[in-house]
Amino acid sequence: MSRIRVLSYNVRYDNRHDGHDAWYARRDGVADLVRFHRPDVVAFQEPLPGQRADLRERLPEYDLLGRGRKRDDAGEGCPIGVRTDRWRTVDGGTFWLSETPAKPSAGWDAAHPRIATWVRIRPRERTDGPAATAGSPLLVVNTHLDHVSSRARRESARLLRERVPELAAAIGEDGDADSAGSRSGDTERIPRVLVGDFNCTAGSAPHRILTGTDPNAETGSADGAGGGTDDTLHDAAAAADVRHGPRTSLTDFSRLIDGRRIDHVLVSPGIETEAFATLADRDDRGRYPSDHLPVFARLRL
Repeated sequence: MSRIRVLSYNVRYDNRHDGHDAWYARRDGVADLVRFHRPDVVAFQEPLPGQRADLRERLPEYDLLGRGRKRDDAGEGCPIGVRTDRWRTVDGGTFWLSETPAKPSAGWDAAHPRIATWVRIRPRERTDGPAATAGSPLLVVNTHLDHVSSRARRESARLLRERVPELAAAIGEDGDADSAGSRSGDTERIPRVLVGDFNCTAGSAPHRILTGTDPNAETGSADGAGGGTDDTLHDAAAAADVRHGPRTSLTDFSRLIDGRRIDHVLVSPGIETEAFATLADRDDRGRYPSDHLPVFARLRL
């Protein structure tokens, strides 16, 4: 089996009105937190192009993939960092959470364009020992749902519910979708992890749509499971053998905002959640490095 450590972190966009919590004062704290916990995969939400450049500079051990949500790579992104000493990136891309997901767009009354960035990764062969479970790929999808429109959050969840299994179609050694499997309605799918800032708590309508527990979800199957139980995602926080940290993921940089865990890690069947944590690390100023706490999951494939 492969073990993988996944961290999702809304780092807050570079807002010039944040005063002493502006990005220049926080960027080292964000990078230090990531380096200390050493996730195999780190998914960020909200960084603007300059912030993405800062993260690449401060986290050279990660291959940071993704683009901005506006044309020409502008705007906030949902980049995914892959630790290059342990994993190699096979494929990746970005789509928009809208009625036209292939091009920059905002959908369903969303206040801003919203995106999902994805990567397929494989374990990298070690030079000091045997390969780490060769042939064990994983799909990671990172997203940020709209903070204003409840309709946009619901419809975005439905789109993700549809697209994530499609992206998880079985792949060959060259990284391409397996053509034989893709012709069948029973396409084998690789394990998948969906992370991000959902702007809603567990039990809300978007969360229920994504986890297959919404009786009103239009998923095309009688049991509401989006084509069968293999399509159902599970909340890692609820499934974890060990859980640690606050039950919220929002801060005002100095204090926690209770009862608002809106950052999530969802996993497909067959992925065991050994541990889940909301990390309440403070930086060397004694403040939280963002207005969100990162969420962290230790998984076994």
